[in-house]
Amino acid sequence: MRRSLLLGGSAGLALGALSFAPELFAQSGGEPIQDIYAPRAKYALLIGNRDYPNRKDIAPAHKNVTDLKDVLQYYEFKVKDYRDLDALGMMRVLTEFGAELRAVSEANLPGGVAVVFYFCGHGFQSDGRNYLVPAGVDPSSGKALSSSLRLNEDILVALPQHYPGISIALIDACRTDPFIRKGVDDFNQIAAPEGMLVFFATRAGRPALAPISPDRNTFFAGAVVDVLREANGVTPIDDLFRIAAVECQARVKAEFDKVKLTIPPQFPESTGNLRGRFVIRNRELELRRTQKGPALIGVDVALMEQRWQAIQATLRPATLIRLCKDFERDFPGSEFSQQIRVAIAGAQQALESQRSARLSSDLFTEAVGDRGYRDDLLKALRGDKDSAHRIAIAYRDGTSGVTANPRRTEQWLRFAAELGNGIASWELSELYNQSGQVGDAARFEKMALDLGYRPPPRLATRGY
Repeated sequence: MRRSLLLGGSAGLALGALSFAPELFAQSGGEPIQDIYAPRAKYALLIGNRDYPNRKDIAPAHKNVTDLKDVLQYYEFKVKDYRDLDALGMMRVLTEFGAELRAVSEANLPGGVAVVFYFCGHGFQSDGRNYLVPAGVDPSSGKALSSSLRLNEDILVALPQHYPGISIALIDACRTDPFIRKGVDDFNQIAAPEGMLVFFATRAGRPALAPISPDRNTFFAGAVVDVLREANGVTPIDDLFRIAAVECQARVKAEFDKVKLTIPPQFPESTGNLRGRFVIRNRELELRRTQKGPALIGVDVALMEQRWQAIQATLRPATLIRLCKDFERDFPGSEFSQQIRVAIAGAQQALESQRSARLSSDLFTEAVGDRGYRDDLLKALRGDKDSAHRIAIAYRDGTSGVTANPRRTEQWLRFAAELGNGIASWELSELYNQSGQVGDAARFEKMALDLGYRPPPRLATRGY
């Protein structure tokens, strides 16, 4: 159930969308480090459910849809927006949208389609599944479970999931228990389907907050819209969402401080399964990129590009932090500044996780794996918990160009768990149970539950 607060104020920021083939960051030997895709075709489906019974309206829902529609249209998305849909209405528009997207995806080259789905309304979790509540349904009522749509089974399947396109699901809803029972373990992290980024307004088991004024955005939507308005067409979309997550948390904390609330503030959570990086631009931003203006005063642009490529190729978190700080000192205010800040924060988290997992940094520099493996490696070294988990699975199954290696599987599971991947933590606890390492098994089992992961019923052997 979403919690409403009597608060004042709002916000506003920007992003872009393009229409050409992939760009490449290349190493000195000519091999691309990561593909940078700028989708040609862009579609969005926005649903804002404000109308709920028993005084549980979500006042900002309609404004959220209006503001997000405006910024997406600026980036040349074809937007369909709806308000106060019941269950049948939500299923109908999802079915129509999915059919349209399948035809669009087949007609475009790889990397040519970007899709955004946004939902603002009540939500909850039950048995580890995320549910979105249609308009007109009390989220705390007995019929909420049977009347609501399942995120994975009803929503995400309607979106195209093909490499290397991108589908983005923005879920502006609570992830709490509908009856607010104490001590339940029904909350869950999820793994994004292939080709998808799922960005939740809040972490598993936590509410998403909303002002009671229809003239304000929810904290999550306000942060997302503002960050998109300020984007430069160079910063990848997953980095923009990391910036939005921090901004959302800061706004909630500021409001809490005003009224002296001490409960933990809302912090958005994302999960991704992408290959390469994606930027969104419009014609204005693309023209700005292709028709370079006068060189920056006092800046050696060729040297700046060379230093940036060195950052992209770095495979050690400590080195990445140093190179990024040096770059920001020498080229302040460059078009890469947003990415530099995100990279430093992610690398610091990776470095701390590496030390907590007691791993050598040599683990990251092994010359193994295919293109997908190396893409995940670069992201894992920048704090991506899902990429680290996929590398562990590659070593477990002998895929992605690496040979099956139980020791490497364990090491990467530890790293992913320390980065905050509850699924990896649970898998690690099962691994230790099988080998009789009871102490380590108990530690990572507790970590999995603390991270919001509820094990599947078929694996629940200890009462969960």
